[in-house]
This record gives sequence, C-alpha cells and structure tokens, in this order.
Amino acid sequence: MKRARLVLALIAIAFPLGASGASAVDETLTCAQGGICNLGDIGPGGGVVFYVRSEKSFFVWKNGNAEPDLVYSANGWKYLEVAPKNWSGGKNDPQLSWCNVDNPRASWTKELQGRDWYNKWAPGKDQSGFFASTGFGNTEIIAKNCKSGAATAARKYRGGGKTDWYLPRDTEFKQLTFFAGGNFEPTSTCCIKDFPKKQSATFAASEHAVNWGRPYWVSSFVFGKNANQFQGQGRMSLGSNSPSDSTPFVRPIRAF
Repeated sequence: MKRARLVLALIAIAFPLGASGASAVDETLTCAQGGICNLGDIGPGGGVVFYVRSEKSFFVWKNGNAEPDLVYSANGWKYLEVAPKNWSGGKNDPQLSWCNVDNPRASWTKELQGRDWYNKWAPGKDQSGFFASTGFGNTEIIAKNCKSGAATAARKYRGGGKTDWYLPRDTEFKQLTFFAGGNFEPTSTCCIKDFPKKQSATFAASEHAVNWGRPYWVSSFVFGKNANQFQGQGRMSLGSNSPSDSTPFVRPIRAF
C-alpha cells in the first residue's frame, strides 16, 4: 500500500494537473478557435475584438457614462467583436432603414431599453452584468416586429457560422469609437471631447474600417420625457453624438 502511494505521488510530481491534456491544448488555441482574446484579435465570428471586459474597463463606463444600473460581473461573456465592413456582401456597410414600421411610438417600442434626455436607462428588461447584452435583447425585439431593416439584417448575419450578431446599443458603439480611433484604454467616456478625433490609420486600412463621422444605427431607443420631445430610433456617429440626418449605416457586433 505504501509503495502504491509512493508511485502515485511520483506520478503527480512528474505530471502535475494542467501540464498536459485539455489545459495545455487550450493555451495553444487562437482567439478565433476559442482561446484567450486580446484587443485587435480576430474573433470566432470573423470580426475584430474591440472590447475586453474587465473590472477596470467597467469602472470607466460606470463613472463616466451615467449607468448606475449596471453591475460588474466576472461571469458570462468577456469580449465584443465587430463584423468586417463587407459583412452584408458588398464592399462597405449597407445603408438601411431602422425598421419598415415608421411609427416610432408603436406599442412594442415600450419594451426596448433606451435613454432619456438625461442619459439614464429607461425601465425595461432586467439589466445584470456589464452592458447586460441589452443590445442583443433590443435587436431581438426590433427584428420580431419589423419585416426588414437594420435589426433584421444584423440578426440574419452568419459571420463565422455564428447566429448571435446584433445591433450595438450606444454604450457598445461608443467603445467601438475608442477602439477605431486607436484609444484602447480610455480613462473617461463621459463626453464628446473624450472621443478620438479620427479613425486610426491602422484601423482605416483594415477590413473592419468604418465610415468615420457618418451615422450608424444603434439598438438603443430614445425616450422623451414630454410628449413633444423626440422619441425614436437611436443613431450615432463614430466620434460624435450628433450624427447627420442621412440614412445610417449598419454594422453588427456580437458578445462571446
């Protein structure tokens, strides 16, 4: 018995847990294959990773973006990736309507997460964890109530064989602004003055380049406090909170 225990002890020393088998193999996987991802890596969906969730990055958003309802959690998804600019089959992002239903006050829009004029999130689905994937939830609601448009196109995208692509909410889109502008670790995200002034040369030359300064659809919904205030589809421009009135572009993202 003592000899058997000695043999087992020697085996444990020679082959410690994690030195072989699945753990060793996992460390060799690329981000696209399901391994650890860093900013700028190509993700499993064929997009580029533009956000890595951490307590530090959450702290910046928590204190600079007026979202006290969001609580950091180490569990769940860890990364955000954005689709390449030719995701829809063309050379660049398509310009689409937000929805074929042009009534921004349709009853189903009350189910959407959004922001009022003071940038506080309106009541709706439970938001737990950073970002809470409300971009995905909103996109699902929009797509179910629209026969065509930005949300339905995003949900139909199958980059990398993945079926969980969606329209970003404005918080996620702002993070893409920083990444596209070459600011990988923003210290504040409260104001337009904090945004990069232009797209970085590296990102502009990549297959994931964006139309800087042009409007893109987001899945966040704008609620007015009074009846005469605008209520409707959210749009943003990279580097600005005041996009033009032209038909916005569409670019899906996914969390994993």
